[in-house]
Amino acid sequence: MALKASDITALVSAVVAVLALFISLYAAYVTQRVATSGFQSAEKVKSDTASLLAALRSIMIKSALYTQQDPKNRDDDTRADYIDIRPEKAAIQNFLISSTAIAYYDFAAKRSKKARETGKKDEDWRVFFLLLVTLLHTDNTYSAGVQAAKLEKMFDTVSEEDIEGMSSGLEDLVGSIKRISQERQNDALLYVLVDNAGKKEASFEDFVGFLRAQGIKDPDVDLFWSAANDDVNLSKDALKRGAKVNTTEGEIKSRYKGLWEKFSSGQQ
Repeated sequence: MALKASDITALVSAVVAVLALFISLYAAYVTQRVATSGFQSAEKVKSDTASLLAALRSIMIKSALYTQQDPKNRDDDTRADYIDIRPEKAAIQNFLISSTAIAYYDFAAKRSKKARETGKKDEDWRVFFLLLVTLLHTDNTYSAGVQAAKLEKMFDTVSEEDIEGMSSGLEDLVGSIKRISQERQNDALLYVLVDNAGKKEASFEDFVGFLRAQGIKDPDVDLFWSAANDDVNLSKDALKRGAKVNTTEGEIKSRYKGLWEKFSSGQQ
């Protein structure tokens, strides 16, 4: 049975209408997905990584130029040709407080775990963020360039799949935040800090009492004790025995390092 022109027109119209509906729904889905913070954060992983690498490379180039200047006045920031790496440091600081840093914390922790399991003690990624912060606080331009070179070289081991993995993983921001706590044990530095966060800090005043209880006859220790307990007679006696009023807490802890460690461990 031959189709009439009107039937063909109706069929084509119906197909076009269905396609238009699908296109409309897909466009709505894409628009909604692109608008999510997770998608935007995932896309920023690539641009933030590029910005970080650009900042590192810029520091390297500037440090090379810095070595060609007169050592006597090249650190004078009032000179017209002063080598200023503060803009690059600002870019690194922005990276550290970006959502992309969350993805890299997860990535670095996984690298650290892999290094521990395979016995690679020199895996650099476990100190990636420590190196970044160290670079931020490096005043010497040449030293900053050397540090930047070390950091850039670490990216030799980062594949395209790694970047895509960090990007896709960050689309689920809630999941990414949860993974920080899950992967913390694989970050040696952070694990020590967080693990000790809830522990009581040993009191120096209590340590002085501990030393006296151990039979320590030190006029400096007695002077600290007298000051904390308003014991005027003990203070006079300690000074007669040679106590120095400018002795610091740090000196006492260093003087009795073994006892301080024993006392501190007993407080946790």
